[in-house]
Amino acid sequence: MPVGRRASCPREVRGVSPDTAASRERNEQTVGSAWLTLPAEHRALLQTVGADQWRIVNEPLGTVASELLRSAGSHTLSKAEQASLNDAVGVWVPSLRAVLINEAHQAIAGLDTSSREAFLARIAWHEWGHALSVARCSPDDIADGARLLDLAPAGISASIRTANYRRSQYTHELIAEIYALLMARRLRGVYGQPPWLHSELQQLIVRTTNLSD
Repeated sequence: MPVGRRASCPREVRGVSPDTAASRERNEQTVGSAWLTLPAEHRALLQTVGADQWRIVNEPLGTVASELLRSAGSHTLSKAEQASLNDAVGVWVPSLRAVLINEAHQAIAGLDTSSREAFLARIAWHEWGHALSVARCSPDDIADGARLLDLAPAGISASIRTANYRRSQYTHELIAEIYALLMARRLRGVYGQPPWLHSELQQLIVRTTNLSD
């Protein structure tokens, strides 16, 4: 069985206060628990595509990703790419084979323990859903993104449209968001197609993620 693992992060560990280290460990455990809720088939595919590691950081993700890519001898991000990622709570970076999550993001600050755990799990599920989408979406699925977005609940479609994603990213973001919501339902013991999910989107989820129950 593929086992997700925390990516090594010596740069963040040095000089961290005990309170910060304890919080970091709790957040790591939350993401690790979210990984274990994934179907085994999904964990296997995520390992294959390079999304089975994660790294919790406390800096803007564009800055962190660019530094890590440079250290790995890979291409660095442009200023525009860094600025775009700096606003994100989580991101999957295929060339790093890791999901990055910014635990210091303002969306997380101030949350109580249970809310923070639920939020971090949803971010992780979203990024893993995004990776599954990239691995399994067909060119037709990607080209159909704008129409598929029209079939989504208003809140989901609005959040994607207002985030300035390219049209070629619509399908991936839609699948990622629905996947995260469905995983949260499964964790509560709720299965089957939810009433808010259009049948065509349900078929898309089943085809790209095999999440059918």
